[in-house]
Amino acid sequence: MAVALAIAASGCTSDDSAEPQAKDELCRLAPDSGESGTLRQLWGQGDVETDVSNDATDLTEGMRAWLKPGGPEKSALPLRMCSYRPGTTAGARMLSIEFGWLPRGEVGSKTASLPGTVRHYTVNDATVQATDIVSKLTVSCRMPGDLEKASQQVLLQGEASNTLLMGTEVQQKTIDQQITFLYLMTRRATEALGCENTPLTKDPVVKASPTPAA
Repeated sequence: MAVALAIAASGCTSDDSAEPQAKDELCRLAPDSGESGTLRQLWGQGDVETDVSNDATDLTEGMRAWLKPGGPEKSALPLRMCSYRPGTTAGARMLSIEFGWLPRGEVGSKTASLPGTVRHYTVNDATVQATDIVSKLTVSCRMPGDLEKASQQVLLQGEASNTLLMGTEVQQKTIDQQITFLYLMTRRATEALGCENTPLTKDPVVKASPTPAA
């Protein structure tokens, strides 16, 4: 499903109210939100085309099912959630967001799978691995009820992939902006999931960190 999101500073349409809409509530961005502001920094003023692959209910059901006994055989994670592209851009290139669980024992083990030079960052209590194109953010999410114990064995991982930047010279500020956008979108995921430790509540501050020892 595709919808046009107006993020011009002076523009607002009736479809882009601050109240989330049912199916695409996690992906829709109000024009005055921090997420929209970060996209303006990346792309400038104008419309953004938004594709919604899964909604907040899909995310919650899929993530909860994965944590239950036998869950990995019943559900496919990560879940692709949202994709964004400037309204003037044609083709398949876009900025995509997805979420999944990462077993704590696998933290850092998939760095080599990222394309290009991998750099490491912290954003408050979250850690990030990022290249020019892909950013992966991990943070603890303590689930409520009978899923608490299982959720303590994993980390919530959000991934942003920006293929719009392929073949371009990417500046550090652009990487920082992409990480900021991923942080804000992952915050939405933690709210949808109801993480009891309420991570990512602080405003994002991206800081470079040393590369972990092998």
